[in-house]
Amino acid sequence: MHRMTRQRQTPPEEIRPLTISELERATSTPRSTIYYYVRDGLLPAAQKAAASRAVYSDLHVEALREIRRLKHDGAPLDEIRERIRPLVEQRQAAEPDLVARRTQQTRDAILQAAALQFARRGYRRTRIGDIIKSVGITPPVFYAHFSTKRQLFLEAFNVFVHWTSELIEPPLADEPDPAVRLIMRMYAYWGLQRLSPDLLGLARAEALQEDAETRAAVQEAQRIITSGPTRDLEGLRRGPNDPPVSDELIAYSLFGATEEIAMRASWDDTYSQHDIMLAHLFTYLAIEAAYTGRNDVGRRLESYRPLIDRLVEQGPPVPDPLRASS
Repeated sequence: MHRMTRQRQTPPEEIRPLTISELERATSTPRSTIYYYVRDGLLPAAQKAAASRAVYSDLHVEALREIRRLKHDGAPLDEIRERIRPLVEQRQAAEPDLVARRTQQTRDAILQAAALQFARRGYRRTRIGDIIKSVGITPPVFYAHFSTKRQLFLEAFNVFVHWTSELIEPPLADEPDPAVRLIMRMYAYWGLQRLSPDLLGLARAEALQEDAETRAAVQEAQRIITSGPTRDLEGLRRGPNDPPVSDELIAYSLFGATEEIAMRASWDDTYSQHDIMLAHLFTYLAIEAAYTGRNDVGRRLESYRPLIDRLVEQGPPVPDPLRASS
């Protein structure tokens, strides 16, 4: 009598969707054999993603390995079918929506690849064909997710903003000085602007479009960029003499000032990165003085020069995904 091994239980959230090619590679089993096992009831059927596409999972990998072990032990197919049936039925009952999971994985892969391409090449020189090739999909699959290059750009821009935020924000959680936090966020913006100067301008132009989906994508990125400064301004409020203005609008004003300063500096060599960061810091300190009543803007500006010098000397930050793929 053959010994039945105890099967490892795979939590649904860990189940990985696989194409037939990936299942072949994972199990060294030809697809003709996989199809035969499905028809014969030894394997659960795949979930259908389209008429010509099906999605398998790690559960199929487990079942194929159990079938191989039982065959190696000399069990005939009829016996294997009976012994594998509880595993197949149990897995089918617990299996999540693999098609939806695979669809999301493909969409995320496209966005990651597009963010890299847009950051390195800018909007004009990024080609959809290169993104399709890097992800390893077909044009119909790509256009099922993104109908236009513009739509892809806007969502990829959000990905890049998230990368930059993840690079800068965690170390600032324990930083008590809002001016230092502003300098570090400005430093992150410098990295974004240096990698691809047209991205921010394009995103801002798209925010004016009438298309609701387009506006929503840009607004999400802008909220990420301005949420930190908004919280800092809220923290400066002390009482009844607070400025009668919106903290959020002032945060957006600061971000707009950053863009305008960077634009002017790009025209010629009159201003250095050091000049840009000092000018923006001065603007912030003046706003902070209006909130708090402090009148030492000049002295405080000088106190932050060593930090600005150090950041300028080490160059703009690069998010980890860009660093890893360079």
